[in-house]
Amino acid sequence: MAPPAFREGLGGLHALTHFALMAAGADLIVAFEATADGLATPLAAAPAAISDSFQLRSSRIFELDWSDGAPRDADTVRLPSILLHALGRPAQRCLFIATPIEDAPRSGLILLWGANGARACDCAFSSDVRAGVPMLAGAFSHMLGERRAGVRRQLIQDRFHDLLESVPTGIVLIEGDSRSGLVNERAGALLGVPPGSHPVSELVAPMRELRAACVNREELEAMFLALIADVDYAAATIWDLGSRQFEVDTHPIRGDGRNGRIWLFHDVTAERRSEAALRTLATSDALTGIANRRHFEERARAAIEAARLSGDPLSLLMIDIDHFKAINDGFGHPAGDEVLRVIAGRCADALGPRDLIARLGGEEFGVLLPATSPDKALLIARRLCTTIADTPVLAGATSIEVRASIGGAATTDSDTLDALLARADAALYYSKRNGRARVTFEGVTPVA
Repeated sequence: MAPPAFREGLGGLHALTHFALMAAGADLIVAFEATADGLATPLAAAPAAISDSFQLRSSRIFELDWSDGAPRDADTVRLPSILLHALGRPAQRCLFIATPIEDAPRSGLILLWGANGARACDCAFSSDVRAGVPMLAGAFSHMLGERRAGVRRQLIQDRFHDLLESVPTGIVLIEGDSRSGLVNERAGALLGVPPGSHPVSELVAPMRELRAACVNREELEAMFLALIADVDYAAATIWDLGSRQFEVDTHPIRGDGRNGRIWLFHDVTAERRSEAALRTLATSDALTGIANRRHFEERARAAIEAARLSGDPLSLLMIDIDHFKAINDGFGHPAGDEVLRVIAGRCADALGPRDLIARLGGEEFGVLLPATSPDKALLIARRLCTTIADTPVLAGATSIEVRASIGGAATTDSDTLDALLARADAALYYSKRNGRARVTFEGVTPVA
């Protein structure tokens, strides 16, 4: 379907063409656009419609001087067969009225009179066609130019709409008058409004409701409250809706709020999940899912420094599964892996939210206990020892009894992580040497 501007332009041309046909007493009139190479596209014709393009390059029409507005003998030009067919008889006279327009410099009108004589008409124009040519040329030229500009505007608008819908981003465009806005399909689905043009007043509430639904709404509200007085503000934020996250970029058009404002809603859910997965891979042990040694050491060093500055106690435990080689040899490595996974999970469940357990290597685990005194750490270690031993681990149909030895140490003012690990490891070694399945904590239980 033709765009509105195109249909309206053609309607006016048809009306003017019919008027000119009657006023001039001609038998055929054709209004057309023609490019520099003479290819003509008919826009309106009377009395019969012409739909196909025709070539005027070799017609000699553009070689003749028509400035006097007088019709010429039809034999002086070579008329395209499509025009003669539409006339329905041999042509006797011909008049070309040039109406050049941008991008179509050879546009104009062709009027034809048949060999059987002109139409009877009492109009003054018909008795002296030349007198009306300037008026007719001006009217057609203006209408053709307006029509072409309207079609161009409609084409630009259509292409803009196509562009809005082709990008994988929700777009809300606020016009410079601050009264109207444009929403593409992705933004419409997000805001719960149909795509297309809307009064801005209909978009304000959905935008606020979307922001209010965010997990980080308080942070967003505070930020936008601080910016709202500046009509030229620009901001890029994350709107976290829980199950989905959007990077929202808003800025004034061409840097000036008087030109309007654009909001871009880019769904970054998959990207953020990938980033989270990569962070998990970088900080987690692949087998057990708890922290790996590198992450444990980073957290422990930071915690030791924080304890030194605050004066709070900090304790560290080392856990080693007893006779783990025998479990691997007796039940197989898959069963051994299951033991590691289960024991890691049990210990993690038994610890507090500030505590951190990590697999340091093989069957050895480390536990960081911030703000925990040696006495309290000893109680936690004994609880872990019991938790590990109380219930056998099921590896398929096999039930495996598991025991663990634990050693612990607390920080001193001059401790480094390496020194703390060494002292906790020494306590662990004491537990292993003295019967296993027991807890030794430096300074709280005897270490000899």
